[in-house]
Formats: sequence, structure tokens, C-alpha cells
Amino acid sequence: MKKLYSLIVSISLFSYAYAQPTWSEDIACIVYTHCSSCHNDVGIGPFNLMNYQDAFTHRYSMNNSISNRIMPPWPPDQDYREMAHANSLTDEEIALFEEWVNAGAPEGDPMLAPDPPVIETSMEITDPDVVFTTETFTVPSINDDLYKCFVIQTDWPEDRYVSALEIVPNNRNIVHHVLAYLNMTDDPVQDDLNDPAIGFECGGSLEGGDNVLFGEWVPGSRARFLPDGTGIRVPSGANIVIQVHYPEGTSGETDFLTFNMNFAEGNNIREVYQDQTLDHIDDIENGPLIILPFETKTFHEKYVLPETRTFLATAPHAHLICTRMWSFAITPAGDTINMVNIPNWDFDWQGFYDYPEPIILPAGTELHGYARYENTLDNPNNPSNPPAFVFLGENTTDEMMIFFYSYLFYEPGDENISIGGSGHMDHYGDCENVSTSIEDIEAENHIAFMPNPVDSDQLYIEWAEAPVGDYTFELMDVSGRTLLSTTCQSDCTIDLKGISNEGFYIGRIIQDGRLLKTEKVLIIR
Repeated sequence: MKKLYSLIVSISLFSYAYAQPTWSEDIACIVYTHCSSCHNDVGIGPFNLMNYQDAFTHRYSMNNSISNRIMPPWPPDQDYREMAHANSLTDEEIALFEEWVNAGAPEGDPMLAPDPPVIETSMEITDPDVVFTTETFTVPSINDDLYKCFVIQTDWPEDRYVSALEIVPNNRNIVHHVLAYLNMTDDPVQDDLNDPAIGFECGGSLEGGDNVLFGEWVPGSRARFLPDGTGIRVPSGANIVIQVHYPEGTSGETDFLTFNMNFAEGNNIREVYQDQTLDHIDDIENGPLIILPFETKTFHEKYVLPETRTFLATAPHAHLICTRMWSFAITPAGDTINMVNIPNWDFDWQGFYDYPEPIILPAGTELHGYARYENTLDNPNNPSNPPAFVFLGENTTDEMMIFFYSYLFYEPGDENISIGGSGHMDHYGDCENVSTSIEDIEAENHIAFMPNPVDSDQLYIEWAEAPVGDYTFELMDVSGRTLLSTTCQSDCTIDLKGISNEGFYIGRIIQDGRLLKTEKVLIIR
């Protein structure tokens, strides 16, 4: 009787493992969580992903982008340094979506699907305390990049602390970047009056002097939300100078900016500072920032902290020739603290990335930044063919190397500041259990990859209960490229001699088209 019961349980688990994923029960919450915020009637996505039919229509292109980790865009490497609210898919979610497409993208029971999100605006700050809007501006006939400044005069009777900030260009397709500065003089107002056109021309960086960086927008930026009890101080009577970079080729296009702000409430608000802590002029160790034609070169920046700081967020910045940016700190005690790593730099997706918890670095800490530039034909983003000399500059075809950091001057208790949730974004609505079907399947089959990390040429696959029939083990790199595929029966030994590079890989077990296990495999031999 005991053996019969075990057989019945095994058959039941086997049948459960082969249940196909459906839109209603498995996929809708993934799409609504990670895709719909951009792919909607008012978003920047090129098509809508607001219901089953939308996803079914675009299932193949979605699967290609998802499996290659192009979408949803999340540049930071979470294994190097975890960032809050990562808009990225887990390995299980990627595998589940691919499985759904391969199964014919079934809808399932529509009654079991979550309601789609209601998205009526592209703004993230939907209830701002203050909204500023610039006049509609038409880019004149230009043969070069245009830098245009617009002035917002505040008339607040006292200093205010901004706890949430959002800059939104109306025509994002023609804007290279937006930088907002605080200025306590009348100079920008006078410059505006002296220029008969809307705003005034203001080429180059405005950083330094009377201007203090306040906010920014670059492709991929989102609204910034600061921790409770903190804010960016806007002095009473300050002018907000907004510099917009319109690249060559935008003549005749129109644009205006919306500037949303919320203010911190209460007394004793802590001031948040943000600046280009590492930059390509003062801090570069092997400059100047010049990349020769057909050259691949890595530059290094270093800055020593004069006081203890509590770091909240970071925003690396470069242009088109750059292919990777990363930063770390070395404390006076010799400890290395990873700060951020963008392994595949993409100019179109930039922004400030919050740490889940504050990083406190003592005075004397060395802050290091590195960036790799590939001025070759192998770089698909290279704007020049053949490659040309690339110099430091503000134009899109020039290059930059900046690591912006957002921080507080340290006070005891900063260790307890809550910045944001760690890891992946919370799932939309009641979809918290997305991808549990795969996790349950793994748990029920009790499949183990051993050892992991792998310090030899062999990986062992061990089943707690032998499977029925053959199965396939696949090893992929982190981009989704399959490096080896082996057919096995029951427990199996995988030969890894052909995998020469150390690092993270993804191991998968598939049987009859059904994914039974997916797990990161670290090779360290």
C-alpha cells in the first residue's frame, strides 16, 4: 500500500509538472509588473501591453527581448551591488515566459487573470505639491547641438526641502539630457530677458560657480523619491535653471518640460547633496578623456572622501562609445565596497539607482570609478564609420565619464535609514506568487546541481526521485546563449571542460518541452 501511494503521488506530481503556463495564472502579472508601465497609451513603449491580446500579438518579439535581457531595461548588475526596486526578471520568470510562448501562449481562464493596471498619465508623481511647466519651444534651424536654458523663479518665503522630483520632457525623442540647477543670483533672469527668444542659449556644463545641481533627466530616467525626513534644499528665492540639450537634427521639433515636486514634511529635515563626485576633469587618473579611432581604452577616476558620508544613490553617465561603467570604494581599513556596475552600458537607459540600505563610507575612503570605451566598428552604437577621434565634450558624439552620487553628511543613526525595497520590484496587484509554479516543481522533484559553486570540470545532477524518461540539461551564459546541451537519464555527470571562463551561468533541466529547474551556476575553478 505504501509503494502504491508513492506511485500515485509521483504520477500526480509528474502530471502537475507538465501543466502549461497560461496568461491568466502565470504571465499577466509579469507583464503588468514589468512592461505595462511603459507599454500603454501614454507611455514611451512603441506598442501597448495592457491585455492578453496585446501580449499574444507581440509574444515572439517579447520573448526575444526578454530571453536576451534587453527588456525590461535594468542596467545595473544586481550581483555586483543590489539596487532597490530592480525592474528585471528573475531567471524563473524568463523561463516561464519562454515556456508560455513555446506552448502556444494560451490564455487560460480569463476569470483568473488580474485586472490590468489603470495608467492615465506618464507621470510617476501623480499628486505633486508643485508643478512647473516651461513654455512650448520650437527648435530653430541648427547645424549643431543646441543648449537651451529656461528659468523658473520661485517665490517661497522660506527654504523648502524637495522629497520627490520628476522632470518630464514632452518630446523625449529630441532631448539628449536635462540638467536642473539652483541659482541664488539674478544672472539667469537677466540672461533670459536679454534673449528675445524663449529661454536663452547656455552651452556646456553649468556645474559649479553659482549653480548647484538640483535634478536631471537622461534617457531612461524615472522620478526620484528620497527617504523620509530628507530632501534637497531649495533656498528661499532661488531660481531653478533648467538646461535642455537638443541634438543636431531636431530642427523644427517642439518640446516643453513638466517639473513635478513634492516637499518633505516636518521639522529637522536632513539635506541631501548630489554632485558629480567622480568626474572626467578633476578626478581622472589616466586622462585626458580621448579615444583614438579603433582604440579600446579603460579610464580610471579616484576621489578621496574628506568626511564620512552616507550614500543613498548613484547615477553613472557617459555617451555612445562607452560600453561599461563600474565604481567601488576602498576604506581606510582596506575593505572594498562595490558601488555600481553597468556591464553593458546603454546610453538610452540611464538614471539614479537607489541603494536598498545606506552605504556609509568613512573619511579617507577612496572612491574609484572605471569606464571602458570601444571606438571600433564592433561597437554597434559608434556614431562614426569609420571611427573618428572622440574627445571630452557635451555633444552626443563626444564622450563623458561622470559618477553622480546622492548622499548625506553622516550622523549617528544613519544606518537605520530606509531608502527603498531591495531586490526585484513588488509584483503588481495580487500577483506576488508569480513563478511559484516553477519553484514548486523544483521543490517537488528535488533536483540538485552539485557542487555549486563548481571548482572542477564536472557538475553533478542528482534527483531525489528518478525521472521517467530522458531529459535535457542546458548551460547558458547570462545573455541567454546556450553553451552546451546534454541528454541525460536520472542522475547525470556534466562535462564542463569546454567552459573556459569563470563566472555565473544558468543551468536548466527540460523534459518534453517543460522546464523542471533553472538555477545560477557559479564556475570558480
